[in-house]
Amino acid sequence: MTIDELRCDLTARLGEAVEEVFTRDGHPVDDITELYQPSPAGFGGQLRLKRGRRLAWELWLEDGDSWNFHATEVVQ
Repeated sequence: MTIDELRCDLTARLGEAVEEVFTRDGHPVDDITELYQPSPAGFGGQLRLKRGRRLAWELWLEDGDSWNFHATEVVQ
């Protein structure tokens, strides 16, 4: 999966356009491997929505079968 594909997936999950994806530390992402964490297996970071809001998000594999998703607003 590319960053563009991930951005489209996150847009569909949130129902709002994702403009940019960042690492957990807030750095711009060049490759999806920068978002991976081995335990619990999944992906996460921060993102900026088209309207300017910033969210922290996690996408993790549960039971080896289904993906769970959670996002919360980052207070700046």
